[in-house]
Amino acid sequence: MDQVYNFDKSLQQRLREYKDVLNSFEVLPACNISKTWGFYLELTLDPNGWQAIWKLSRATCETLEIPFPTIVLVFVLSINYSTLQALVRVIAVQDDDIHLPDKHFVPLIHLWPTKIQDKSVALNLYATANVIDMLRFFYTRLFMPWDLEDEDTTDWRTKHLQTRLRLFYDMNNGVIPKVTSNRINYLVTEARRLQSKKDIIQLDFNDEDDFDQNIIETLADINLSLCEIRCEMEILEDPLLRKALIKRQIQNVIEDDSKEDKIWLFHQSSPITNIISFLEKAKQLYPNEKINIQQNFSLTLEYGGSKDTYVLSEGKYEMNTIGALDFGGTLKGIGSCVDTVLVSNKEDIMLDFQHQSVVENLTIDASSSQCAAFVRRGKVTFSNCKIFGDGRSTTHQGIIVLGSGELELINCEILGFHTAIIGNSGSKITMKNTDVHNVNFGLKIYDKSCINAEKCTIRYCKDYAICVETENDSNTNTPTVGGFDVLNVIPEVKTKFISGGNNVKGDVLINYNYPMNAMEDLFSIRDPTISEGPSEEDMLTDEENQEATDDFEKTVVENSRNISPATV
Repeated sequence: MDQVYNFDKSLQQRLREYKDVLNSFEVLPACNISKTWGFYLELTLDPNGWQAIWKLSRATCETLEIPFPTIVLVFVLSINYSTLQALVRVIAVQDDDIHLPDKHFVPLIHLWPTKIQDKSVALNLYATANVIDMLRFFYTRLFMPWDLEDEDTTDWRTKHLQTRLRLFYDMNNGVIPKVTSNRINYLVTEARRLQSKKDIIQLDFNDEDDFDQNIIETLADINLSLCEIRCEMEILEDPLLRKALIKRQIQNVIEDDSKEDKIWLFHQSSPITNIISFLEKAKQLYPNEKINIQQNFSLTLEYGGSKDTYVLSEGKYEMNTIGALDFGGTLKGIGSCVDTVLVSNKEDIMLDFQHQSVVENLTIDASSSQCAAFVRRGKVTFSNCKIFGDGRSTTHQGIIVLGSGELELINCEILGFHTAIIGNSGSKITMKNTDVHNVNFGLKIYDKSCINAEKCTIRYCKDYAICVETENDSNTNTPTVGGFDVLNVIPEVKTKFISGGNNVKGDVLINYNYPMNAMEDLFSIRDPTISEGPSEEDMLTDEENQEATDDFEKTVVENSRNISPATV
């Protein structure tokens, strides 16, 4: 976003900055780091009177029951240095249909100070933006959930600062292979999710008498998973161990490239006649090829080759790996699409694609995941697939396509998401004989996203079948609503025999978005008391709203991937 301050710093710059923050004590245990940051912010951060862009986290959007992503322009009323939060007042929301409470407690790391401020306010916003950037980078890239478990005699700065900074910059500069970088990102994201889940459970059950056996087992599973992630991350953080691991991975890639493409067959326990029938169908598809029969579906996906084919019999298959089709391959079911089901216990992205892939004749149950499929780059084809979400969440998304990605949907059915398909700027989406229904938005696209839809139906949408978000010049700021013929004004969108029905707000919305700029004459149009600290009456209001905004009471650190405008 051009209207906010952005920083691109070297490792040496970051290291100097964090030494300035953390050098207050000879030994700095992890439990004192938040307090140390609070002291530093009191000296360097403007306490109030500035505007910022607030990027709501997915968890916050879920709590407020609003779509994700949502961006808000806010005015900072005060800073709580002990919790690293700001009390803010909402000035404007990017989506006019979204209505938020007037004030919120927001983690500072979710705020981006704007370059433009009220003309009557003389503040050094560059310094404020810089220190918030330092704080955000620290808590999203360097500080890990398990750090607080270290002993009070352990100096966090000596043990972790340089090694974790080096790890980040090695990932960012391509020194670490992409597959390892993806693994690290996944581990950190999963650890933060597990820690957040653990904190919520412990907050809800402070009294030991309230802990039943299921809760105890859940906490034990979470702690075990966190320990496993910590052990793996400690290996990856160590430069010597990481070098040895990368060397082994490169060797495995070289060996994999020399191997022929494999065909893997998976069959679940069933009568012998069903197994014979499955093998006969496989023989018709691959009469002369060598096949490999496996039982562990997830493990095979993680370590399979980039051009391998995975053939499934009817049954339910759990995907518990991050490497599934990450670098290409074909995944297909033999038999009934409805009876060949993929499920996942992953709560973020179920299928993450970076190379050419094909998914065929399967049902994908993404009701537990925030996103069913994420197409980062390469062409991904779904053929004769049913993809469904939980049907309730305001943040769950079906398929997200980034600018370097291409999506093809053939004879597919998609339902149960807030937004079924999202095409970011530069993406390509082809849809043929596809039915999208029972969602809020069927298709949401941004400028320069190329769409080709033929013989498709988008129906029973709670909002619109198709939403086009554009910043192109228009004679009016008023959104355009109409039938599918309205899309004729968008040259990148081509439709043929597309239909809808029972779309609550309309078939098509063309929304003319303009950058959300800060206000230079804020005080002339708002209540002048906005510049003051919260009054007793205000604080009473905040307490009344606490239940609705409880998510803001905690500094929730999320994985930060530079994906815009539709992120996970």
